[in-house]
Amino acid sequence: MRNLRAPPPVSTRIRHQQILLLRALPPPRLRLDRLAAGRRQGLPRGLAQDSRRPPGLRLRLRVGARWLRLIADCHYVRRQTAVGDNAAAGNIWTAGTELAEGLNTHCYIMRTEVILADTIEAAAERILIEISSDDTHTERSNVFYFDGWDGLGASAVLRAVAQRLATASEAPAGLKFDQVINIDCSKWVSRRAMQRVIAEELELPAEFMEMIETRDEEDDYRGEDQSSRDVIPQVINREIYQRLQNRRFLVIFYNGSSEEIDLANLGFPLQDLGFHLYSSNKVLWTFQGSFRLMPMTKVTRALGTTGVFLSATSSQVGQNPHVFWSYLVLQEAAQLVAGKDNTGGSIIGDPTQVAECFLYLLDLCLMGHHFIVDYDLETHGCNYWICDGIIYVQHGQREVDRDIGLWKAVEALQREMRMDVDYYHHHDHQDMPTHIVKCADFRVQAMLDFSNLSYCTFSFSSPPFLCCQSLRFLWLDHCQDMLESGPDGAAQMWEADGIQQCFQRLWVLDVRYTCCDQILSGRMLEFMTQLRVLNVIGAEDWDMRQLQGQLPNICKLGVAKSTIQCGTTLWNGDLLAGSKHLRFLDLSGNEIISGKSCISATEKSCSLETIVIHEGYAGLEKISLAGCAQLENVLLTGSFNELVSLDISGSAVKRLDLSAMIVLKLDEIILLDCNMLRAILWPPEGRKKRYPSKLRIQTKKESSTPSYMWWYISVYDERLLWSLLPLKQYFNYYIVHVEISSPGRLPDGLACTSDEMILEVTTPEGNNTSIYVDVAKGHLLHVKGDEGDSPISFTRVWPCPRAPDLVQQNCYLHIQDWPQGRKPQRTSQKTATITIPDTICNSTGIIHVHDSLYITRMPDPAPSGAVWDYLFWCRVEHCPKMDCVFTSSSMVGAENRDDRIFWRLATLWVSQLPKARFIWSSRKHEISGHSFEYLNFVHVDFCPRLTHVLPLSMALIRGSGLDSLTTLEIVWCGDLRAVFPLDTDAQSYQDHRRNQAITVEFPSLERIHLHESPKLHGLCGRGRVYAPKLESMVIRGCWNLTRIPSVGDGGDRITKKVKCDCEKEWWDRLEWDGLEERHHPSLYEPTHPKYYKKTLLRTSVLR
Repeated sequence: MRNLRAPPPVSTRIRHQQILLLRALPPPRLRLDRLAAGRRQGLPRGLAQDSRRPPGLRLRLRVGARWLRLIADCHYVRRQTAVGDNAAAGNIWTAGTELAEGLNTHCYIMRTEVILADTIEAAAERILIEISSDDTHTERSNVFYFDGWDGLGASAVLRAVAQRLATASEAPAGLKFDQVINIDCSKWVSRRAMQRVIAEELELPAEFMEMIETRDEEDDYRGEDQSSRDVIPQVINREIYQRLQNRRFLVIFYNGSSEEIDLANLGFPLQDLGFHLYSSNKVLWTFQGSFRLMPMTKVTRALGTTGVFLSATSSQVGQNPHVFWSYLVLQEAAQLVAGKDNTGGSIIGDPTQVAECFLYLLDLCLMGHHFIVDYDLETHGCNYWICDGIIYVQHGQREVDRDIGLWKAVEALQREMRMDVDYYHHHDHQDMPTHIVKCADFRVQAMLDFSNLSYCTFSFSSPPFLCCQSLRFLWLDHCQDMLESGPDGAAQMWEADGIQQCFQRLWVLDVRYTCCDQILSGRMLEFMTQLRVLNVIGAEDWDMRQLQGQLPNICKLGVAKSTIQCGTTLWNGDLLAGSKHLRFLDLSGNEIISGKSCISATEKSCSLETIVIHEGYAGLEKISLAGCAQLENVLLTGSFNELVSLDISGSAVKRLDLSAMIVLKLDEIILLDCNMLRAILWPPEGRKKRYPSKLRIQTKKESSTPSYMWWYISVYDERLLWSLLPLKQYFNYYIVHVEISSPGRLPDGLACTSDEMILEVTTPEGNNTSIYVDVAKGHLLHVKGDEGDSPISFTRVWPCPRAPDLVQQNCYLHIQDWPQGRKPQRTSQKTATITIPDTICNSTGIIHVHDSLYITRMPDPAPSGAVWDYLFWCRVEHCPKMDCVFTSSSMVGAENRDDRIFWRLATLWVSQLPKARFIWSSRKHEISGHSFEYLNFVHVDFCPRLTHVLPLSMALIRGSGLDSLTTLEIVWCGDLRAVFPLDTDAQSYQDHRRNQAITVEFPSLERIHLHESPKLHGLCGRGRVYAPKLESMVIRGCWNLTRIPSVGDGGDRITKKVKCDCEKEWWDRLEWDGLEERHHPSLYEPTHPKYYKKTLLRTSVLR
């Protein structure tokens, strides 16, 4: 870093030359792309002799993706140079070009120039002159980098340039731009976030913004860190290119990352294959700004495609450097304040105080480097400002010791000042203004605000800082008591004169590797009523129980690398009881040696936002932070050898990262009411149990949860389920109960059965009537006649078999079909599809989809599909947009695997799906003959568009599929053509059809109920049905059904006739095959209702 000084006289030819070669290992094969300018006609191997030759040169050699840098810093060279100067610089160029030829690679030159300016406005004026020039001597001469005055003032100058171009009524020809594009990424997040800023600045269509938001949302559920998210290529880049290709523009880019961003790769038309087609478009950018200062070495190392490097220096040799530095810092502070919302009266709203805070930290950083003193700016940077009076209370505010909001404001300000240690430690800043008294004598510094005692020995009962009446910040590092305290040492300390007043005034206390028995005893903690920050490192055998109920105004608490006692009895309450302002808790690297091994807090105890435990916590068994609604960050790393339970219920954690932990005993994870949770990252194999015995996740509000289930998962977005894949071994051993419903629809719970919705239950033995409530209501809505006084008839149905009870080790899973916060699609109606891991699908035993307003089909297993091997109970009802229950993709993942699907399915209940056309859609290949082997009960009602239930393949007919079916009930399905149609497209069906007619046998079918299905032609379409154990049939309103099943066991004697309750007119039109085919009216016992048909008027009602 250059010191702030005036440039040398114009007569000086070359100040210095420096050649630096970095990362000079070439790849195996190199190809010569082209050599840059430098060879002109009539000139030797050197630079072109041109009056516009830049005053500084930076030569780069590019080898594949690596950079070979040959930096020739030829600063302060006048523009009109002599031939001798040209030769001196040409020697450097010659060395570079010869090296490029030897490496057979690419070489180009970057121009550097120093601007003489004493104000922001003057620097902006000089940069505008540079931008307006049409210089094509360098490869990227239209890309300008500005480094400011040793890093300061860069962003302020760029904003001044943008303001001038925006307000100028008439601009010179070189400064006429169709658009000035401001890309402010000074507070760097990721390349994706930068792409979002570009899209907003260019006002791209909303679909592109939605594309970015959708990708961000997907990455949230993948658990990807914000900083690792790359741009979305192709579509958005092409749109940016099309938007700008016929416009002349200037991009002003504030780059907050540590690497150069080539905007040409993001769609900005800057150059095209080196032909300078878009050289009139300009880019002006910087790394520096907003107090983010990078040293010159890091800047030059990061540059790769920039053509012009600009920096600034003062033109006044005798100017007071303190004044100039203060001016630049104030300009940076003003830019920082301008970009913040200060309506709340935050300290960030005062540029003068912001500048003072920066200079104060700068002085601390320099002093720490020169005097080898650790000021721990990361922990205490903002604390120094308040304790040392740099930030003062403005008029009208409360006193500082009562204003908790002030501490939040200074913490936010410190986060804005990202200090680069290399910048301050490797450069001479002797001309900077200083604010700090480097030495203090307690006898003469009675008004001292900050005291740091390191490796001192004094009497703890009479410490030397008692005379400091204004002491706010006390730091004790490796201090020892002059006298052995004994058992009454603690009592002696708090009884000392002035000790109570001294500790009552403290705002910050830092105790490191110092005995805490006296300083942090329970009695002393009672005095610290105004303490905001407590940091303890290296304590030995400290009883942490003494913190309970103390420190009412504490904001940040850190206890690290200490051995902890927690008392011999259990606490009455939690550790943080009474600390209602606590926001930050650091318990890194501790070890519990006795007492209760638990960290606990409740919603009434604190406002905790962040908990940090790095390097593990030996002996800790339980972390319970249930109810900390403001908790957003849980940072846990290292070994937790005894940790058994983790509970952060009710928190605002978005990404729970456990990947850096070693938790071999972690057996219980509770995440109830975590509405913001998007992803869980688990430790790798060998660092955790195979799966926890108890896992309870809930991301949506509900009235209650089944307390006896060890695994309970209720999510409003099924993408969170992908976080469970590392625990897939659990699903190999236990059954999953899946429930899906819409927002606001409460889950039915594990014990819900159809009995709760049935007024009277029909049983085969009794004659009592039954009314299914949902069916009755649908009947009222759909069957009521045109006449207002028409009577209502109710349909008797069989009750849904009770869902089997699950043991407590099994998993209950509830999914909301429309995720919270999801925007509607661009279609006229909102629809939703759910995709869940196939591992979970194949372990699902019970699935209940009800009251779903948006779902269009059952969950799709991914990535390879599922065969639903363990599904034995399925109920789907009240889903107005579902068009198919199970699709082909949900039945099987690949055609070369075993196609036995729904093998254990016993109960299927489908109710009130007004748009559903299929229960199972058709397939490209045949279903295995062992599919549906245990299907026992099928009920379908109020599906007016349903055409079939399940297509039958020849393998299914010949195999054991549907052999267990005992009850078939179809009610109010107006478009139903066949219940089990034959798969006529299959080749096996065509081959069989040539020989004989197909008869489908249902060996266990006992009951059939068909009601109001006027288009039904047959149970199996054109195929015949044989049901040897059929006992009863109820048929109503199926006027196109002309054949009923063959019955009987084939013997000569008829022991029991099949009861058939039907309309007489329909019975009389049935077709029969004869007794020899076990298909004859004598095998049935028909009964007809006395009034089964509404009486029609036979005369006109007109008079």
